[in-house]
Amino acid sequence: MRVSMTREQFYSGKSTVVTEWWLHDCDLPALTWARLRAFDDGTGDACWDAGGTLYGFDSRDYAGHFLAEDEYIRFDGMNHDDEREHGLRLSEIAPPTWADRLGQAFEYLGTY
Repeated sequence: MRVSMTREQFYSGKSTVVTEWWLHDCDLPALTWARLRAFDDGTGDACWDAGGTLYGFDSRDYAGHFLAEDEYIRFDGMNHDDEREHGLRLSEIAPPTWADRLGQAFEYLGTY
């Protein structure tokens, strides 16, 4: 049984320790981004687009599983093989910058 949690409860008192950027593997070479954040208490969140629904998880790993299941791959894990396969130049790609907005939708998923 999943515990209900509001956005305010989930983010209360947390600090971001790392932000990871992920790309949708199926869309490459088009760049469809997702963001994963890990917080100082071990929790994580994921979001598929700027201003889109934020999904909260009990751990950073669960947030990563959530994105990976939808065929997203970590941008910082891509290499020269990925460049050749998808016709990309990783050195020319910069992840976006997303700011959360007031009232942005949130769903607590807990474990995944």
